[in-house]
Amino acid sequence: MMPSERSRRHERRAGALLFSTARVLRFALVLSLFAAPVRAQERRAVVVGTIGGAGLGHADSEQGNAPMLGGAIGCHLTARVVVEGDVHTAHVSHVFGRDHHDFRETTFTGSLLFRSTPDGRAHFLAGGGAGLQRAHTDVDEPGFRVDRSETIRLLHGRIGAEWDISSRIAIRTEGLMWFGAGLDWIMGVRAGVGYRF
Repeated sequence: MMPSERSRRHERRAGALLFSTARVLRFALVLSLFAAPVRAQERRAVVVGTIGGAGLGHADSEQGNAPMLGGAIGCHLTARVVVEGDVHTAHVSHVFGRDHHDFRETTFTGSLLFRSTPDGRAHFLAGGGAGLQRAHTDVDEPGFRVDRSETIRLLHGRIGAEWDISSRIAIRTEGLMWFGAGLDWIMGVRAGVGYRF
């Protein structure tokens, strides 16, 4: 089998998986619009501001580490299941050690999360979903100029914990990973403060 055939087959499989994940997330979103109130969950919506750090790369090459800023909005489908949409942005300068090579990305992600112990003050979080990344590469080396933007589909996984400070305020920490059909990846950690209403 030729390497190009293998990569095309991998891209087709990843695209089919991404499409299936997107269908599940759409179903969960529609379900959340019609879900009955849950006795154990008095506050059903949450907004979260996040800050963290991530490594960005392609295949086996790391482009660099970057600070990551973002935010999220979520809705409880049940006391243990949350559908959440988030956006983050990151910027890497001196990609691969080159002085004039910059990479900036903004990623929009939809996630379905499991949240343990709804009646407790500490919660385990785990889940995943699909994302869409807007990536911009800027290279200005002598005799070589690239100024390109592209949109990349990504799958996403996350695991972490959330601590309730009060009935409205929570602190969250997470480990996250995004990966795409073209072998683009982001791995990082972030912390956030959430407000429920």
